[in-house]
Amino acid sequence: MSLSWGNWDVRVYAAEAWVSLAPRFAAENPEIVEQIDAILRDPVAAVRLQAAQNLQVISVAAPDRMWEMAERLAQEEPDPRIVSAFIGRSLLRFSHSQPERCETILSIVRERMADELSNESEGRDHIQETLGHWVAQLYAGQGRPLLRGWLDEWASDPTRFRTLLNSYSSSLRGAYFHRYAKDAELEACEMNERAQEGLLAVLKSALSVSDQAYAVLASDAEEEPRQASQEMYGGAEQVIHHAMNQLYFGAGAHSENEGGKGLLDREAMKRFLDDYAEILVLLARSREPATLHHLIELYEYLIPGDPVAVFEAIHSILLGRGEAEGYQYESLGSSAVVRIVRRYIADHRSIFEDEGRRAHLLEILQLFSEAGWSDALRLLYDLPDLLR
Repeated sequence: MSLSWGNWDVRVYAAEAWVSLAPRFAAENPEIVEQIDAILRDPVAAVRLQAAQNLQVISVAAPDRMWEMAERLAQEEPDPRIVSAFIGRSLLRFSHSQPERCETILSIVRERMADELSNESEGRDHIQETLGHWVAQLYAGQGRPLLRGWLDEWASDPTRFRTLLNSYSSSLRGAYFHRYAKDAELEACEMNERAQEGLLAVLKSALSVSDQAYAVLASDAEEEPRQASQEMYGGAEQVIHHAMNQLYFGAGAHSENEGGKGLLDREAMKRFLDDYAEILVLLARSREPATLHHLIELYEYLIPGDPVAVFEAIHSILLGRGEAEGYQYESLGSSAVVRIVRRYIADHRSIFEDEGRRAHLLEILQLFSEAGWSDALRLLYDLPDLLR
């Protein structure tokens, strides 16, 4: 069913008009509230949408009626796009002033999400997207425990709830770095901690599912369980990759990400490496080269924070999961590694006075040289002179 309308859909424009009148005149004209109620019951979805996405217009004139309509909409509205528009626009205005009532509405939607309100067949799950934003708002933003419990539940099935989990991590891209601002306030730092805690829970669950699915795929299992495991693995790794991207772009590791850098100086980078150590280790367990590549580029950006720790982390990835999954055969991987090694030789050559670290450098260059990359091979031959 389409939510679009054209010039001849006069009832949609009539509904818009009633909504426009409500903020100024509903208190003195109760029939406007009745008209809003009638619009929400209209058989045409596009008409109902006008009231659903603007239900707050009667919050001053008739607050009790508004909440009554809100609960009925959450319980009975059949179109998931309209429910999403309501909770994502109108209801969101009350997230700070009346969070308990918002949670009541969201609980109703959550119960209906799996069946009546599921619209994955249309290629986009609007309800999951919006609920992901709400978890970020009420749990990470305000510290309300109810939605943290929901997040743990949804994180246990990343394939089914990938849209929701990705929406959660996307909503908090900036929040993951709040504490590193020079003028960071206590509230922002607390939000940062909760956002990070939620991300950790999501990654732990997604990696557990990915490992279980991969074990089946690597076994001699029959076709049916292998297909199910392939779907599980793909969903879990998508969630992991999406989470990786939020840290990668949020930190400022992308060269074109001007103005959105969360880590601006060496001290902030050092603190991030310490604070996010567990999350970075989890990300390094991904089996997807694209995820590992962004992780390596993030580490490249963080070199000033702790050159030694970053080098050892990169070595661990390249000679561990990276080698196992064939990262050394990726052209982008070779370019990144050669660039990183040259930077280390130019700016941090002294760290290779340590024999163990020098051996690790040789292992990295040998890995990419044996994969056939000429730049890596050239660096390997020139290394004695470069480190002299």
